[in-house]
Amino acid sequence: MRRMRTSLLVTDQEKHTSLISAALIKRIASGDESAFATLYDTTCGLIYGLLLRILGNSETAKQVLVAVYQEVWEQAATYEHEHGKPMTWLITMAHSNAIARLRADNQEQECQTCRLIVAERAITINSKTDGMISDEQRLVRSAFATLSPAQQQMIELAYFSGLSQSKIAARLGLSLHLVQTKMQDGVTRLCDALNYSRSVAGR
Repeated sequence: MRRMRTSLLVTDQEKHTSLISAALIKRIASGDESAFATLYDTTCGLIYGLLLRILGNSETAKQVLVAVYQEVWEQAATYEHEHGKPMTWLITMAHSNAIARLRADNQEQECQTCRLIVAERAITINSKTDGMISDEQRLVRSAFATLSPAQQQMIELAYFSGLSQSKIAARLGLSLHLVQTKMQDGVTRLCDALNYSRSVAGR
């Protein structure tokens, strides 16, 4: 079944490749809207399918699809036939946009998680505040506790004090590479621990 799908995908790409020429891209580069419409109508189904497989979400795939063809319109003049067939150029552009979106979404999720952690850390637990802390806040605190003291400090400096990684390195007397490595590992562990705690809690 997997071989069949791959075969169908290759055949589909070959069919679209035969319909897209360098001349068509040149027409788009000159501002020919009808050429752009031809390219879109001919290839959007294939490109959407590729984006959907990478991103796993139809709405996100549609958003990135718009970005891909906007980039085609803006970057058509940079296409050079020597660097590959037009369809290969288009697929590469779609793949790059999809990967960029995945990275941006992951980074935003990590930032939101870290901001949530810092906000919860700002609340001191005592007999008066204990009853006000929600189950979600307890999960956040539990996840943060899984990090090493050094990672906790770095994340707090980054998201509470607003320091850049280079400034954190200077303040702690560490190399920038070490700070980058520890923070990346810490944020990843933080997200994993929080997601696990939520799944166990049935959220």
